[in-house]
Amino acid sequence: MDVDNDIDGQLLQQLRTLGTQDREVLVKEFQRLLGNQLNPSACSFFLDMNNWNLTAAIGSYYDYELNAENGPQLSMVFVKDITIGEGESVRPNVNFIKTWKIKNSG
Repeated sequence: MDVDNDIDGQLLQQLRTLGTQDREVLVKEFQRLLGNQLNPSACSFFLDMNNWNLTAAIGSYYDYELNAENGPQLSMVFVKDITIGEGESVRPNVNFIKTWKIKNSG
């Protein structure tokens, strides 16, 4: 029995069945899938970086963790939204640039 493949298959099935675009739900699901290893801000960062795609955000998180284990620890802290605030909406089909202010804390 290949436990890793069983867990990967279960995770993939859970991700496929999650069809919401509610950001709060996505953050909570991200936290749940990672065993509450990340705070809501960190989850939001990875989700926002991946256009609120949960599967891609989890992949980015694991890529980041793999690199952190094998190299220098990089760290940053979200300070604030510059151009579009949290929860602000943008009309469909409108090009925009999202800018954040971050602090190098590593």
